[in-house]
Amino acid sequence: MAEVEMKMGGLLIQPSSQTVKRMTMLLWGGPGGGKTTLACTAPGKKLLVNFDPDGPASVAGWANVDVVDFSGVPASTLAQAKNTNNPMGLASVLENYDTVIFDSLTNIGYKALMHGVSEGGSKVSIERPGLQAYGIRNALILQLIKNVLALTNKLNKHCIFIAHEAAPNTNDDGVILYITLALGGQLPDQAALDFSEVWNVSDMGAGRNRRIMIRPARNKKPCKTRMFQTSGDPEFEWSFDPDDLDDKDNMTIEGWFEAWKANNMKKLELPKVKKK
Repeated sequence: MAEVEMKMGGLLIQPSSQTVKRMTMLLWGGPGGGKTTLACTAPGKKLLVNFDPDGPASVAGWANVDVVDFSGVPASTLAQAKNTNNPMGLASVLENYDTVIFDSLTNIGYKALMHGVSEGGSKVSIERPGLQAYGIRNALILQLIKNVLALTNKLNKHCIFIAHEAAPNTNDDGVILYITLALGGQLPDQAALDFSEVWNVSDMGAGRNRRIMIRPARNKKPCKTRMFQTSGDPEFEWSFDPDDLDDKDNMTIEGWFEAWKANNMKKLELPKVKKK
């Protein structure tokens, strides 16, 4: 007997395993940790929307990565983030890509703050932005994230945002309280809300391997995952050789996503580096 198609509010009711067709991710960490390289291991053809000076250098020559460079544009360009249907002109090109990457939220935030200062009149400056400029910055960042996520969801595209790591927050005795994204105020927590994956990427300082944290640890937050099990270790070693993109032992976001799909979106065990 054929199943009866059910709808609610005009929308089709589906099994949960059929509703997840793409991935959203926020990668953050310190300099040199491999954030951009990791992001560019995402599925298919990538569009890297760059706001960092010399940001794409780590993936120069990758055949499946195109770059649009916003690093030198005026701060007023960030006003395009408010366009619900076409943030930053993305809608006109997105059909040509499988994954879109914004690098980085930290530099986007600085441009957004400069735009806020320019809108604030003669009483504000970049040294003393004031509540109005900070408010404009926060609104632009959140609008950009939500509008890009909505557009990529509509077109079934993967979406990754990258952010830098802030200096540690400490108490009066210099004890580290927590380490988070370099965005300011409540933005780290607010920016992370709508992503399914929030990972911290760090350089281990020895060899080619780095570390990916998928739940809060070592005073770092926010981190979360729907892709990996969280009952064990909060982080795992990431092995990737950027000088040999065809290395069969390279760990990639594309590989993890495909394994997650094949597992009916049930959480995967943490990856383990193969011993050579």
